Amino acid sequence: MKVYEGDSFAEVYQASLKDLMTSPDYQSTPRDLKVNENINVSLIVNDPLQCLYSTPVRSSKKKYIAAELIWYFMGRRDVDFIKKYAKFWESIQNEDGTVNSSYGYLLFKKKSRFGKTQYEWALNSLIKDKDSRQAILHFNLPEHQYSTNKDFVCTMYGIFHIRENKLDFTVHMRSNDVVWGLPTDFAFFVLLQNQMLVHLQKTYPSLEMGKYTHVANSYHIYERHFDIVSKSLEHDFKSERLPQIGKSLISYTSEPSTEFSVLAENYEDSEIDVFSDELFKWIITNIKGDEEV
Repeated sequence: MKVYEGDSFAEVYQASLKDLMTSPDYQSTPRDLKVNENINVSLIVNDPLQCLYSTPVRSSKKKYIAAELIWYFMGRRDVDFIKKYAKFWESIQNEDGTVNSSYGYLLFKKKSRFGKTQYEWALNSLIKDKDSRQAILHFNLPEHQYSTNKDFVCTMYGIFHIRENKLDFTVHMRSNDVVWGLPTDFAFFVLLQNQMLVHLQKTYPSLEMGKYTHVANSYHIYERHFDIVSKSLEHDFKSERLPQIGKSLISYTSEPSTEFSVLAENYEDSEIDVFSDELFKWIITNIKGDEEV
């Protein structure tokens, strides 16, 4: 396994891209698309909220990240909202206009036969037992295994641990496109970790943010992106920080908070001021930006 550890996403991302471009484990052609691929890669970030990066060539797609945060934390799975920010969702939608890879729907809306969401299960596991090894979130499900599926979920599972009074989070992915997928996935998973921390601090007031670990079984870059990555690597990757959660985005029971619902329903209103929360301001500012995805 190739392991990249640092204080920021920018640091580990740059190092992993260099290896992927210069010495990949494989060059394979899934679906007749040439890729450079490294098998079993782990990115470990010690300060997870440093989850954004910038270069003069390509940077974190903040407009799309902001839109995706609304889509996910509202628990939506419809394409109508998210296609305005990334048209590729239209190409993988189901016949009913939904997609399988809405992580928010999978975590916050879909319930087990015992009436609990994935997020509730993980949160309650750690409230009951601070040393629990069962605080797991499932993403890819048996129901996604059908031959005509255009949207086979890339993320397998995530797991939270509390160790030495810090909340660590690890996500395992079967497959990760390092240009289009990884930077946006990373931001969401880190904010999910931050939200879990906020909820757990009600039980464990001194609990702190720990490490975020991102494991990809197939860590790959498509040939169409070779040039832009090579040009990006001619520059230093600068780290940028995502504001931490002030007002919760969801409740203990996985429902959108009142404040976040106000933001989600009114973000296009130029006068909206959702309690002057720094993360909410970041979402509103960036979703209104003119950046292309």
